[in-house]
Amino acid sequence: MARPLDLAVVHFNKSDHTGAPTARESALTQFRAACERLDGTGVGLVVTCEGMESVAQTVADAESPARPGPLIDAYAGFARRNRCTVVGSVKLAEDGRVYNAQAVIGPDGAVLGAYRKTFLTTGEVKMGLARGPGAAVVDSPAGRIGGAICFDLNYEELRLAYRPLHVDVLAFSSMFHGGHMQQTWAYETRAFFAGACKDVLSEIRDPLGRVLASANGYSLVARARINLDRVIVHLDGNQDRFAAIQRAWGAGVRIEGCGALGVALVTCERADRGIADLVREFGLVPLDAYLDAGRG
Repeated sequence: MARPLDLAVVHFNKSDHTGAPTARESALTQFRAACERLDGTGVGLVVTCEGMESVAQTVADAESPARPGPLIDAYAGFARRNRCTVVGSVKLAEDGRVYNAQAVIGPDGAVLGAYRKTFLTTGEVKMGLARGPGAAVVDSPAGRIGGAICFDLNYEELRLAYRPLHVDVLAFSSMFHGGHMQQTWAYETRAFFAGACKDVLSEIRDPLGRVLASANGYSLVARARINLDRVIVHLDGNQDRFAAIQRAWGAGVRIEGCGALGVALVTCERADRGIADLVREFGLVPLDAYLDAGRG
């Protein structure tokens, strides 16, 4: 069945130094400004930038689900008001360690889980932050959410670890954009990519890596309505079925081919049947199964 999701990412453009008297309030003020644009609009998932933890918190300011502080409280408050899910950038304290993390907060304001940054910069190591254990997926009302934070984007082993985890949305909280690596991550994780970044652009991409929406300091929030009930198929052996699919399912299916990649994104728009039904009915071969066959 169609699984629509109204997804938003919050851009960050504050330059306050960590620990400065106004740093925390500056970051929170920008988050509140984004909330004013999103409150009551039906948003289902919001992703925030790494600038929140980087600017608003020192290691000593780290929070935890048991002892929330200004950041978790702000995220939880928005999640409760809007009955939505928030991926909030925060320094997370656990078992005597502090992580650069993304806390996934559910519609009731509770922390459902977290991703902890795996690959740290030398500055973060000197700061005393701990390395996270790797890829993590949190099941939420907004789908299966994976995480990546800033420097993580450079490491293919993390990216490839997400593919078998069947992520719906890869939440990227970052102080840098990453250029073409964003497109690579979206395509290779087969997920929607929600990049909340600083200064340049924050972007939402589909599983083919295409930009669906973008924001900068002027627009602050990027927003797109996506559908999580989808499959990527290779054109070879599948495209000959597309006409029959369109005739049978009509507006209940959307097929978007990408000749450059040799694939198509197929999305179910029906309320009574799902993408798994379509795959079975027409014998479609998902991309990863097709690629596995090429390995012999």
